[in-house]
Amino acid sequence: MNDKVLLRKIGRVVRERRLALNFTQECLAELLGVHWQTISAIERGVYPVSLLIFARLCQHLEIGPEKLLEGLPAPDVRRAGRIKKALARKRRVSGG
Repeated sequence: MNDKVLLRKIGRVVRERRLALNFTQECLAELLGVHWQTISAIERGVYPVSLLIFARLCQHLEIGPEKLLEGLPAPDVRRAGRIKKALARKRRVSGG
């Protein structure tokens, strides 16, 4: 999945939940300890959320992490298989 699509999906959930809780961007930003423009960027899908901010979003939006990730397509199994196979081959060849 394209990173931009992933970030937009997370941002959409953050915005929907923030509005459902009647939080302004400024209020959520204060709770998370970030600038309100960071919240705006998260909601627009242009800010790559750190694990720490992700955890705080879950806490203050009162949702589980699975809700923020809901609806994401599964990773490309064929691509992952090719990468794993190539790396396993490389380890055997290099002896490591």
